[in-house]
Amino acid sequence: MFKHRRVRVACVLLVGWVALTVVEWRVEQAPWRTAVVSGFLMACVVAGTWWFAEMTQGLSSRTRGKRRTVMPPADDRSGEGTGHVHPTGVPAGGVEGDTRH
Repeated sequence: MFKHRRVRVACVLLVGWVALTVVEWRVEQAPWRTAVVSGFLMACVVAGTWWFAEMTQGLSSRTRGKRRTVMPPADDRSGEGTGHVHPTGVPAGGVEGDTRH
């Protein structure tokens, strides 16, 4: 459920609206309608800040792991084709057909 950025921002907005409305109403002694409007405005600021923080972080750790390419293990026992991929995209055993050693 919280996999999508829109859902997380909407939850922050909703929870922030409720919490900030209660604070305005109870602590600040504001009338109910004023507390609802003020709570919503402050919750929009909080949710907007949350959205901006998520947007500037780039890819989340969940999606970053899914985009990594891993080679399937080879049948031979020579150690090549172990499935490890170097950050540059070259397999750990080298490139097939490469005679430079």
